[in-house]
Amino acid sequence: MTKTTHDSNWFETFFAGLALDLWRATHTAEQTAQEADFLIRHLQLKSGDLALDVPCGNGRHAAELARRGIRMTGIDISAGFLEEARRTAPEIEWVLGDMREVPWRSRFDGAFCWGNSFGYFDHESCLRFLDAVAGALKPGGRFMMDTGLVAESLLPHLQSERSLQIGDIGFASRNVYDPLDGRLDITYTFTRGDQREVKATHQWVHSAAEICRMLRQSGLEPVEMFGDVDDSGYALGTSRLIVLARRV
Repeated sequence: MTKTTHDSNWFETFFAGLALDLWRATHTAEQTAQEADFLIRHLQLKSGDLALDVPCGNGRHAAELARRGIRMTGIDISAGFLEEARRTAPEIEWVLGDMREVPWRSRFDGAFCWGNSFGYFDHESCLRFLDAVAGALKPGGRFMMDTGLVAESLLPHLQSERSLQIGDIGFASRNVYDPLDGRLDITYTFTRGDQREVKATHQWVHSAAEICRMLRQSGLEPVEMFGDVDDSGYALGTSRLIVLARRV
């Protein structure tokens, strides 16, 4: 059997151009505020606490939390995202780097990984990331991870192709799931006027139980699982999984 080859570091160059413009257009200030409320409540953050946003993207969550008195650090591999973040909130510590190589030790009261970035990595790299986050947290510090790339959420509704229009940007994707590797190969096409960008990604799909096992292996004990920021519980078919864990 021939094994499919893929670029495991696709995310190093993906977040630029139209992909970045589309990402900005899909999030509202109201949504960010609701998510910040949820993070503060469940990470048990208070004014003056230190928190880590990894990866931070353009810093929409970190900036909102900083406005509420949380001392934020954000790390991301996209120079374009971080340039925007620095313009928005220059008082925050922004670090260009790989989320699997968080350099701090026992520094933060809380940390979070929002969006689907956990699915960017295979099993070994996921453990490397979780080990790094656990090491950066103070004992008892809380960690929250959000992902739509969990098997119970994604696979029951997976479509081979989909398309939509957001503002002036057209978006289409072709999805191929490899069950032997637990990997979803996605080809994205972005268009705006005469502009056209095609980008290939490869994202790994984990079960909810597997994620919990990985958390425990890294010294992060799962506390609760949510299906959304309204505190609803997680169940089969729920569109996203939010896991809250505590460093033991």
